[in-house]
Amino acid sequence: MQFDTLYHVNAAGCYTESFYTSVANQMLYSKPSKALIRCDISLDAPYVFVELTELAGFDRQTRCLLILSHIIENIELKKLCCSFRVNKVQFILPHASNGEPLIDDDTLSELLTDAMPEQTPAFEQVSDWQLEATDLDTLVVAVDSCNDFEYVSEQAKHHTVQVVNGPSGVINGEGGYALLVHRQGCLKATTFDESMPTQLQSANIQVSDSFIFAGMQSYEWQKQWFSYTQKHYKNDDELIEFAELNTVLGYQGVANQSAAFALAGSYLHNPLMADTEHVFVVFNQPNEQLFKISRSESECHI
Repeated sequence: MQFDTLYHVNAAGCYTESFYTSVANQMLYSKPSKALIRCDISLDAPYVFVELTELAGFDRQTRCLLILSHIIENIELKKLCCSFRVNKVQFILPHASNGEPLIDDDTLSELLTDAMPEQTPAFEQVSDWQLEATDLDTLVVAVDSCNDFEYVSEQAKHHTVQVVNGPSGVINGEGGYALLVHRQGCLKATTFDESMPTQLQSANIQVSDSFIFAGMQSYEWQKQWFSYTQKHYKNDDELIEFAELNTVLGYQGVANQSAAFALAGSYLHNPLMADTEHVFVVFNQPNEQLFKISRSESECHI
């Protein structure tokens, strides 16, 4: 599957260079919450989160809508549709606690109509997205904000959330991403089947490769990952050092997969990585999955 990353916004900013620099240098944008969450039966503590400063004080729905509007405005939809075939816009957006979409379809239609009144493109909204299953000529726009108290409290029931002075866990954040899936994409995503050890073998990984981790962090996962990769090490090899998307910029819910692909593109577009042929992206939620992101042979015009 080939694709282009068109635009992104997160705590590191909106530029490809800043995205790479922030994660590669392990910059931290996180801060402790004022509210306490229940970590276990004996501990209440502030959780650690990352936010877009401009959105501080807004509720989750408003934050997502503002990020989404910002992306639609900055990708210049009308110009994009004149340059490339866009058969459909696919919105990857979160649902509220009651199961309803956080942003309704009427609002999405208004956003697209304002951006392109002459011929509004068809669209659909989903909360579960797979790049490899996306139709060609689809504009993918993914947005989520995962740092409010209600969301983090619910997440803490299922995963270890990072709290002040607590064990390694999930740091929550927010952001938005726009990708175009098409045959002329500058980037190519290759997937691998079966269990993670088999995926690593099929991908012929080397411990010197660049790896991006975009899943749920925990000590259990760290031990699991080492067991998967142990046989790939030779005597003098150093341990694989992940580029930690979530530690730096926070887990971004339904937008997290798009964030990881945008980060991979940022790595491969960086002049310092000119000799790097590919980047591996690793997820462990909802499933353990390995992606190999490489430069395609297409001429790039975006």
